[in-house]
Amino acid sequence: MLDLENGSGGEYIRFKPSVNAWYVDGEEIDFKGFSVDPDSLRTGWGLIQEGEAPQWVWDKQVGVKGPRPEGEYKRGFSVMVYLKDYGWREWSSNGSGVNKGLAAIWESIHTGHSKNKGKLAGLKYTGSSAESIGKGTTRIPKFELARWVDAPTSAPEPVSPPPSEAQDEDDEALFS
Repeated sequence: MLDLENGSGGEYIRFKPSVNAWYVDGEEIDFKGFSVDPDSLRTGWGLIQEGEAPQWVWDKQVGVKGPRPEGEYKRGFSVMVYLKDYGWREWSSNGSGVNKGLAAIWESIHTGHSKNKGKLAGLKYTGSSAESIGKGTTRIPKFELARWVDAPTSAPEPVSPPPSEAQDEDDEALFS
């Protein structure tokens, strides 16, 4: 009843550049996109290590760097997203490729948010690209802002878009 035995580490979504794959709660998924709550974005310094809970020191204001803590902390973010079939999940990262992926779409989200208060930004995942950073290579997830959607109030249920909105089948399934 309390689900205290489950050691899964919480409900989250992650992009792993090393294998070019998306994971929800530790399981690989066929990822098409998700809806982002722009009001939930936090930026800061994160220490993320395999097998340990992430440690964060959040900026007082989004995008305004606070002092870097001692240790192996790197710049990162956390934002709440809604996925069809899974519900709400936290997407956080301090990886350079993932940070670049979010930063590339954020201007579109930020610009549209003022006209769409209380709505979620429906992002369509369009793949990833490899990029050399420092001495290694990473992958940068790519998105397009497909539409603005109402935030769900309960468990995910399929919702059909109005007939006037022309979109392909993949888009229809992404954000409901």
